[in-house]
Amino acid sequence: MPAPAVVLLLAGLGFVGFGAAYAVRPRAMGALTDVVPDTPSGVADFLATYGGFQIGFGVFLLGCLRAGWVAPGLWAATAALGGFAALRSVGILMAGGEVKRSIWVGLAIEIGGIALNLWGLSRLAG
Repeated sequence: MPAPAVVLLLAGLGFVGFGAAYAVRPRAMGALTDVVPDTPSGVADFLATYGGFQIGFGVFLLGCLRAGWVAPGLWAATAALGGFAALRSVGILMAGGEVKRSIWVGLAIEIGGIALNLWGLSRLAG
């Protein structure tokens, strides 16, 4: 499997994995970032947003891989991770940097994912 396809596979599995963790253990995963749903409506929305969207997006990325759409899949993963990283950074700045360690870890994962996806895209171009 070519390197860009491996990157897309990792991105797809990463989104599915995080989504599944949020879907199966919403309160435990939410506690990592102080976003714990405490009402039935909150749990339903949390499951949809943190679990359902990430699982669905990860499946889309894996579908891109299967369909031979490696470049569009890598661009989609880069855009999603870029959006997460940009707004997470805004939140960190708004908090004066005083956020839980898990927020910093999330940002590092996102930035690493962006770099990996851009590297995969560069391998397609070259």
